[in-house]
Amino acid sequence: MASSDPRAGPKPASAPAVGSAPRLRSSAEEELPAVRPYGKYFLVRKIAEGGMAEIFLAKQVGAEGFERNVVIKRMLQHLSNVPDFVGMFLDEARLAARLAHQNIIQINDLGLADGCYYICMEYLAGEDFSTVLRTAARRREYLPVGVTLSVIAGAAHGLHFAHEFTDEQGKPLNVVHRDISPSNIYVTYEGQVKLLDFGIAKAESRVTRTTAGVVKGKYMYMSPEQAEGDPVDRRADIFSLGVSLFEGLTNVRPFAHDNDLAILNAVLKCDFPRPRAVRSDLSPELEAIILKAMAPRVEDRYATAGQMAADIERFLAAGSQDASVRVYLRTLFGEERFNHKTRIPSLAKLAASGVDVPGFSNPYAPKTDAGAAVADARGAGPATISVGAATKTGPLVRPRGALFAALGGAVAVVAALGLGASLAFLRPSPAGGQPGEEQVAAAQEDAGAAGPALASELQDAGEPARAEADAGRVPRPPVVLTAAAIQKVVQRNSADIMRCFERYRDELASDRGAVNVTFSIVASGRVTVAKAEVGGEVGKCLEGRVKALRFPPHRDKEVWLTLPLKYEVKR
Repeated sequence: MASSDPRAGPKPASAPAVGSAPRLRSSAEEELPAVRPYGKYFLVRKIAEGGMAEIFLAKQVGAEGFERNVVIKRMLQHLSNVPDFVGMFLDEARLAARLAHQNIIQINDLGLADGCYYICMEYLAGEDFSTVLRTAARRREYLPVGVTLSVIAGAAHGLHFAHEFTDEQGKPLNVVHRDISPSNIYVTYEGQVKLLDFGIAKAESRVTRTTAGVVKGKYMYMSPEQAEGDPVDRRADIFSLGVSLFEGLTNVRPFAHDNDLAILNAVLKCDFPRPRAVRSDLSPELEAIILKAMAPRVEDRYATAGQMAADIERFLAAGSQDASVRVYLRTLFGEERFNHKTRIPSLAKLAASGVDVPGFSNPYAPKTDAGAAVADARGAGPATISVGAATKTGPLVRPRGALFAALGGAVAVVAALGLGASLAFLRPSPAGGQPGEEQVAAAQEDAGAAGPALASELQDAGEPARAEADAGRVPRPPVVLTAAAIQKVVQRNSADIMRCFERYRDELASDRGAVNVTFSIVASGRVTVAKAEVGGEVGKCLEGRVKALRFPPHRDKEVWLTLPLKYEVKR
C-alpha cells in the first residue's frame, strides 16, 4: 500500500509542489495523455473503457522513490449516482479482494476520488485470451493445442478456488462468476493465467442481490439455465469455460449467429456443432472434455472446475503438445508490443521525455497556461499557440525510439480538438517563432545520419517567409497553427478515420475506447510522420489516414501532436 504521502519521490528543486500549478478542468480532461494525480495514484494513460468503468495504467508512489505499476478501474461518472451500478462495482471489489489465488486478478485497494469509486488492482503485462484468439485467427492459424489447454486449465483452477471459497466461519459463499469468456481470461507474457472481472458474480453474501429472472453476462458464452434466467451454480461457469475451450481449439464460437436472438435461441436449445466436425484433427479425448463441460443438463457436466482442470492436465501429460504460453505469446505479438507492455517508464523518465508530470519540471519549456489553451480551443479569444521552431540551444529534433511511439514526445499545451473531445499536445516555439539559418543548418546536419527522408522533411520545414522573399513575393505575416484550425481539419476528416475502426473492428480489444496517434505537421501543413500506439492493420490504416490530412501552412518549423482517436463499433 502507499505511504501516507503517496506523491513523495524524487522531485527537482525547481519543480512546483504537486497540485500548486493550475490544472485544466474541462469536459475533455479524461483524454489527457499527460500524467495526472487521482486520489493516491497517478494516472499514466487510459487502457480501455467499457459500459461500466474505464481502465487506466497508473502509478502507486511512496517515499524514497518507491513506485509501482498498477491498474485503476474507475466507475464512469454518469453511473456514480446509480445505486445498482455502484453496488455491483463495490461488490466486485469486496469479493475479488478476498479471492487471493495465483489464477485470479489481485485487488489492492478500493477508494473514492473526484466523486467516482475506483478499484486498484495489480498490473499484468499481457493480453486477454480473446485478443490472443483473434490475432491467431487473423493469421489463419490455430493456437497450439497445448497453449490453449494450459490457459483453460489455469482458468479452471482459479474458478475452482472461487467456487470453494468460504467466509471466516468456514461457510461456503457459493461464488459463481457468471461472465466467463475469453475476454475475462488474461494471459501474461510470463505465462500466468488470471481470471478477471467479478463484476456480476453471484455470492450468497452479496450486499447487492441479483433480481430473479434478470439475465447478466454474454449470451455467446452462457449456459442454458443462465440464459433462461434460472438460478445458477458453479456448473454454469463450467459450461462457459467449455465454450471458451471450444473456441480456443477451433477458432469458432459454437453459438455464433447473426443476431442476439438467434444466439440466445441456440444457447437455450444447446444447439452447437460437435468440435471434431469443425476441426477434424482434434482427438476424441479432447472432444469428450469439451462435450462434458458443455452438457445441456447440469448434472451431466463436471461437478467442479477442479475436475475439469484435472482431465485437461492428464491429457497434456500424456501427449507431446507444446504448452509454453510464455514463448508462444511473445512470438505471436512480437517484440515491439512485448516491450510496450512490459517496459513502463518511471515518472521521472516520463517527465524527462517531455510528458507533463505533476511534481516534475518540463525539460523542453514551461507549459502554456491551461486556461488560455482552453479558451483558444473554444474560440473565445485570439490564437495564442506557437509551437515547434528550433531553440537557440540547438535544433528541435524528432524524439526516437519506443518511448516516442508510446507517448508522443513533449507536452506543452492542451487544446480540445473534437472527435469525442480529443486533445492535441503541442511543442512550444521560442519567442521569435522562426528558426534562424544556423538552426536550420544544424537541424539538417543532425538529420544527415537519418537518411534522405528526414533530410527532406527538415528542408520542407524551413523558413516560409524567406522562401517567398527569394521567389520575389512579399512575405506573408507569420501564421500560427491554432487549435481551432487543427480541430476543423480533424473533424472534416473524422468519417475517414472512423472507417479504420469499422473495417478492422476484430483487431480492437473492446467495442469502444481510444487509440493514440502521434504525428508531425511541418510548415507546409503536410503530415510527415504518423505513428499509432497499436500495430496491425488498424494501426496502419490510422497512420495512413492521418498522413493524408492537410493543415494550413504556418510559421512553425514542426508541430508534434498526440491525438487520442475515440471509437465505438458494433460487432
